[in-house]
Amino acid sequence: MQKMNDIFKNYNLLAFILIAFIFSIICRFYWIFWASEFNEYFFNNELMIISNDGYAFAEGARDMIAGFHQPNDLSYYGSSLSTLTYWIYKITPFSFESIILYMSIFLSSLVVVPIILIANEYKNPLTGFIAALLASIANSYYNRTMAGYYDTDMLVIVLPMFILFFMIRLILKKDLLSFILLPFCVMIYLWWYPSSYTLNVALIGLFFIYTLIFHRKETILYMSIILMLITLSNIAWFYQSAIIVILFSLFVLKNYYFNLKLLLVLGFITFIFLILSGGIDPILYQLKFYIFRTDLSTSLTRGFVYFNVNKTIQEVESIDLSVFMQRISSNEIIFLLSFIGFILFAKQHKSMILTLPMLLLGFLALKGGLRFTIYAVPIMALGFGFLSIKILEYIEKIKIQNAKDIRFFRFFLIVAFVFISVLFIFFYLMQNENLNLYDFLEYFVFLIAFFCIFMILECLHKKDLKLMRVFFMIAILIMSLSFALKHIYNYKAPTVFTQNEATLLTKLKALASREDYVVTWWDYGYPIRYYSDVKTLVDGGKHLGKDNFFPSFVLSKDQRSAANMARLSVEYTEKSFYKPYNDLLDAMMKDYNQSNIELFLNSLSKEDFKINTPKTRDIYLYLPSRMVSIFSTVASFSFIDLETGEINKPFTFSTSYVLGEDNGEIILSNGIILSNDFRNFKLNGDVFAINSFIEFDSVEKNEYKIINVDPNANFYIFYIKDSSMPFTQFILMDKNMYQSAFVQMFFLGNYDKNLFDLVLNTKEAKVFKLKI
Repeated sequence: MQKMNDIFKNYNLLAFILIAFIFSIICRFYWIFWASEFNEYFFNNELMIISNDGYAFAEGARDMIAGFHQPNDLSYYGSSLSTLTYWIYKITPFSFESIILYMSIFLSSLVVVPIILIANEYKNPLTGFIAALLASIANSYYNRTMAGYYDTDMLVIVLPMFILFFMIRLILKKDLLSFILLPFCVMIYLWWYPSSYTLNVALIGLFFIYTLIFHRKETILYMSIILMLITLSNIAWFYQSAIIVILFSLFVLKNYYFNLKLLLVLGFITFIFLILSGGIDPILYQLKFYIFRTDLSTSLTRGFVYFNVNKTIQEVESIDLSVFMQRISSNEIIFLLSFIGFILFAKQHKSMILTLPMLLLGFLALKGGLRFTIYAVPIMALGFGFLSIKILEYIEKIKIQNAKDIRFFRFFLIVAFVFISVLFIFFYLMQNENLNLYDFLEYFVFLIAFFCIFMILECLHKKDLKLMRVFFMIAILIMSLSFALKHIYNYKAPTVFTQNEATLLTKLKALASREDYVVTWWDYGYPIRYYSDVKTLVDGGKHLGKDNFFPSFVLSKDQRSAANMARLSVEYTEKSFYKPYNDLLDAMMKDYNQSNIELFLNSLSKEDFKINTPKTRDIYLYLPSRMVSIFSTVASFSFIDLETGEINKPFTFSTSYVLGEDNGEIILSNGIILSNDFRNFKLNGDVFAINSFIEFDSVEKNEYKIINVDPNANFYIFYIKDSSMPFTQFILMDKNMYQSAFVQMFFLGNYDKNLFDLVLNTKEAKVFKLKI
């Protein structure tokens, strides 16, 4: 009989996992359904991906399929995600484009498995089921694992949740399966996501502290810590695996030798080896980058201080409390309930304390940026699931026997329903908005939840607890999931590049060789390398201040300076692979006998500047229209004092669109008030004259009209009629930006034919080939 009960429970557990897994997949397919309506999102008969970094792994997988890559091309050849993609491509009939599009849908949905298994260890799989549904589509987790988000994030939460599951199971059951699988889970996680080193150390450290406090005599727990520490070492994985298997076998077969004294000596030796092999270096690196916001350019170079890239990356910017709560639990109220539930969960089951490293890493988002919120999602979801079941248990104890009481509750609920319905309709009428289908869907969700609450009272009155539980589950799931589902509906992320941009880059692939370089901003590095199979100076993984200085200089300075710096930066980058430099700029100055950085940079604009470095490859400049919105950020990296790292040459480049008109003046979105005769503009009460007003009919065809206003003025206004730049109708810039290579070559088509050739030209981008 007990065996049959166990089988029944296992079927229930499997059903919970399967339902939650399918639910997560279906929700992620909504983006596929939406994006399929837009032809510009397709390339090679498949939707393109939405993750910029994903193109790095796609490049690596492509090169692995080809069987080779160029030396020093920064390819992610052999990386974890590239390797997994390679094997899926080899053993399945699916196209490469389909694999990188759909992988995240299925792999990220696996997070439901450890969540439900953890709750099952506490004899409450229903808690895990509620938590799995919520966690699988919570805002931040969905954003970073949705369809097309081809990145390591698809397993970056799944794997540590399995580590936590085996830790908890080992503490509760002391079973050999958890004992052997735990270190291998840590090993796989480190292989999949090397940056997880700090989290793994925190998990192992807390596991050790927990063991000392609550299970100090359990030798199996100490041995598991030693096995996990071995995975943190820098030796090859097969050596790690061999050592783990040998120690595991000895411990199981010769357990009586492994007393606390021997384990202490073995643990001490392992820990010392870990430190000597640089075990704490990854932790220090991440603390510097995300907490102290240090750009390593400062410490890696001798004299120059570059612009701190952390000032420009949204993911590492601090976020406000409301956004923080929404990203973790989809709603502020759900977040607070989840937090209360987690405290109660940890109070009742002290081994839940082991989840604190993930929870605290998620809370680090308040300081380190929104990217960290994803780590707190499953832990907080477990808290919500636990609280939900506790509320259910409390409701089951309520007894409604008095007919007067039930009539009162019915009357109260009906009045509340009518009141909220009137408020709902009145709100939209006051907003002068017509009620659309989506608004009625929101109201319908509220109606179902209200009906479930009403039925819960009826079931309690009739003592039908089974039916009451059904209505409770419906109500709690509607309340918790509706906010996340609304977010999925609204979060319509575009692909990284459009079809036209991808087509342009494939044309560039036909013109350039694999050894050639494309100079552009780091945002476009990975996609360019994927579609054009070329090299780049910067990309999503190489964009410290010392790296960004060179493309920034090329794009925001005059054309001759841009041409000379493009050649120097590429050639010195290639030389640095064989003769490492602390700083490329410093190396250039030494080779050109310059000691003053300003004099050296200024000399690049002179016609008599001679490049002594041999030309080894061709160089292309990729100037996309999408860079217009971030060009002020691009320029910031080179308009700085290299002694302080601060901007010392103020410049103006501001995009805007029209908000309206007032008294014959045009109100722009960036706070500028433009006179309707385009002769001047106001900002903060001051009036500034305009040098020239330039009206563009087509940037691609160089169809524009220049209206000269005041030759002594410092500012220029561009009026863009071209639709290739969304949310950009007007651009205000000063003379420095007007004379920059990007503005002159992309907008005005004024390029020095002695320095550049225009090789590709569309409304999305222009590509120039360097001639020197």
